[in-house]
Amino acid sequence: MTLVLRQVTRRVSGAEIVREKVLPTDTARIGRGADCEIRLPDLAVSLHHATLATTGPGRVSVVSAGREPFGVDGRFVTQADIDVGRAPRLTFGDHILTLSHGDGGRILINLAAAEPAEGDSSSGVPAGGVIPKARIFGRRRIAWTLGLGIVALCLIWPLAAFHGHLNARIDPDQQWSTGPLSSAHAFLEDDCQSCHQEAFVAVTDASCKTCHAGDQTPAAMAAAATSVRRAGSPDTLSFVRDHAPRGRILWGTPPPAGFTGQATAWFRRAFNLPEQRCASCHVEHVANPVAGRPPEPIPTLTPTQTCIQCHTGLTHRLKDTDLADAPSWARHPNFRPALPGPAGLTRVSLDSRPREASGLTFPHDLHLSPGGGPARMAQTLGGRGYGAALTCNNCHRPDADQKGFAPVQMERDCASCHSLSFATPGGVRQLPHGEPGQVVAALMAWQGRGPVAGGGTTRRRPGEIGEGGPGVGVSPAGASAVNTVGGAFGPRGACFDCHTIFRTPILRFTPVRLPGDFLSRGAFDHSVREHRVDRLGQPSCAQCHAAATSGSATDLLLPSVSECVECHGQTTARSETPAPADCETCHSFHAPSHPTPRPPRPNFSARPRPAAAVQTTP
Repeated sequence: MTLVLRQVTRRVSGAEIVREKVLPTDTARIGRGADCEIRLPDLAVSLHHATLATTGPGRVSVVSAGREPFGVDGRFVTQADIDVGRAPRLTFGDHILTLSHGDGGRILINLAAAEPAEGDSSSGVPAGGVIPKARIFGRRRIAWTLGLGIVALCLIWPLAAFHGHLNARIDPDQQWSTGPLSSAHAFLEDDCQSCHQEAFVAVTDASCKTCHAGDQTPAAMAAAATSVRRAGSPDTLSFVRDHAPRGRILWGTPPPAGFTGQATAWFRRAFNLPEQRCASCHVEHVANPVAGRPPEPIPTLTPTQTCIQCHTGLTHRLKDTDLADAPSWARHPNFRPALPGPAGLTRVSLDSRPREASGLTFPHDLHLSPGGGPARMAQTLGGRGYGAALTCNNCHRPDADQKGFAPVQMERDCASCHSLSFATPGGVRQLPHGEPGQVVAALMAWQGRGPVAGGGTTRRRPGEIGEGGPGVGVSPAGASAVNTVGGAFGPRGACFDCHTIFRTPILRFTPVRLPGDFLSRGAFDHSVREHRVDRLGQPSCAQCHAAATSGSATDLLLPSVSECVECHGQTTARSETPAPADCETCHSFHAPSHPTPRPPRPNFSARPRPAAAVQTTP
């Protein structure tokens, strides 16, 4: 569709002058720049403010080029899909674009200046025709006074001092900078526009995210890290994610308390320093109070709000939030693990004693019993990494950073006892694990060719399968595929011990749902020594996870917050080192599921002290 721009101006007499211009394409840029098809000579409009494009018969879309909004029938938005038949009015500064249908399927764009307020005229002369006497403190006089004052103080006086008896050295940058850059950003000292992208506008989050955005693709993040390193950065580039959308943070943040806080907020707004920016907390150019002291290694952290200030009464400020208020560590809500279900992950408080529906059948007490069958079997497998009763470490293995645990794998952690091997005339074969359809296909392909998995009546010990020893079930000649599949999925079969199977005309399994992390909004570091072993150096899993008394796979073996309070935040604890209770121990603003990185704690256990001495917090 063709776009036609009609510029409407008024004479002093009130008559209208209309200049019509057919735009060359169905896309038009709106802004103050000379390269814009719809040019608006208004300082309130950006150089490229928005783009207007046709999307279909009688419809156009308008999208902001940056973060500056525009008006659509009185509402300010950054993107709009508009029906031209409604004759919408788009507002950009003091200019109004009115859209309407024209002849031949054309879309008319009427551009006019906003009507002056009642009692005024477009020329600035009141309706009465009399210009009032100039005010002493008018805006123009104040602007000229401040401008000349800045020139006198920052240009004329330094020049006079330099050529006079003071012999002062002129350093233009020092006239405006409040302090040096940190060591991490020192390589940007001669590239001010990398952060200060707009004149007289505070550093925006978009400037910081150019390098530090953690939601980029891995290739983009690697390219950014390489670029910063080549530019001379001494540190590794860190990537962060936003804690929440900026709008929700603003709504969730409590208003400033007291006169000082309110005055500070007013001054920040007056001097164009909006709150809840990256630069609100991570401050650069901080004056160093000690002369000769080297710059700070990273930007100075100056938090505007604490975690407790925002998370006290949060449910009243954000009615749709699913977070619970946490006014203090003593009143921290109980943990709400994310449990899998038919509709996905659902958060349920531990106060309601939820059950886990993983789809597996696994009694922890049977496997951890020192006199049970699994313990006796483990004792006979001494040459295969066992030799004693099973413990948690036999199945739960730490991940790469030792802070959590890798997912349990059947082939690696369970197959030593629950073997999927069976003997055939062609040798020992392995049943595939993970997809029931693959198991059925494999059994149907091997039917009638020898022993069938699960066809025996006695559990086999690993190592005897394929050797013709006792316990190997042999299917009769010409056994059907139904009998083979039934033997594997039936009682005492290879799959029946761990999975819930419904033996209907169509074989059905209960889906296995194992979440990667129950507490995804907090981080528990298992690599901390006090979290792994007790004072005698013995594993302390049972202090938090009651696995030895759990006889059902539906038991959710997670500790409640009351068990954490026994050590964290107490002056005396079970551990020999003080246990912190601040929010950053388990949470971080930029990555809520991970704690804030900290320097390693000193190893107090390596220091000599009396045998009866126990360290406590002051």
